[in-house]
Amino acid sequence: MHIPRLKVWKLREPDVKQEFARLVTERKDEVFEADSVESKWNAMKEVWQKAKEQVCGWTKGPLRHSETWWWNNEVAIAVEEKRGCYEIWHKTKTASDRNKYKEARRNARKNVALAQEKTRQELVNEMKSTAGKKNVYTVAKQMEKSRQDVVEVNCVKDTNGRVLVEKDQVMGNGESIWKNC
Repeated sequence: MHIPRLKVWKLREPDVKQEFARLVTERKDEVFEADSVESKWNAMKEVWQKAKEQVCGWTKGPLRHSETWWWNNEVAIAVEEKRGCYEIWHKTKTASDRNKYKEARRNARKNVALAQEKTRQELVNEMKSTAGKKNVYTVAKQMEKSRQDVVEVNCVKDTNGRVLVEKDQVMGNGESIWKNC
């Protein structure tokens, strides 16, 4: 879940800083009218927060389904179709609509797996080239955010130094690596 935040980094801009100062100055009387220290602090805090909110604005947050390194048009179409089928099935609750949804869900999963495998193969081929070897860290940084929750290993080098990306090869090689340790 994403929590919207105030864009306080905008206060570094000179015109935004001036507008913030103007809004705080306009409402300074509210702070001086307060009688106790606690109420002065609360009034000052409220004045600053309202001014920040007016001047800086709030973040919208990330996209509902953020694009990842493997996302493509086929995946987007399949996911939208699955979503539409789910909404229809959720409203009607009929068996035929449920079957359509299950088929669309299978299709979406298949498209995601194909897109991931295709992109992984392209990355491996790119990394094998001399230009790709220079971009290893750039690609790793791009993929890092989307791979934080991945538990399994997607690629590994075998004893000959070849990169293995096929799931059965990776799993078989990984077991032999651990046995040799």
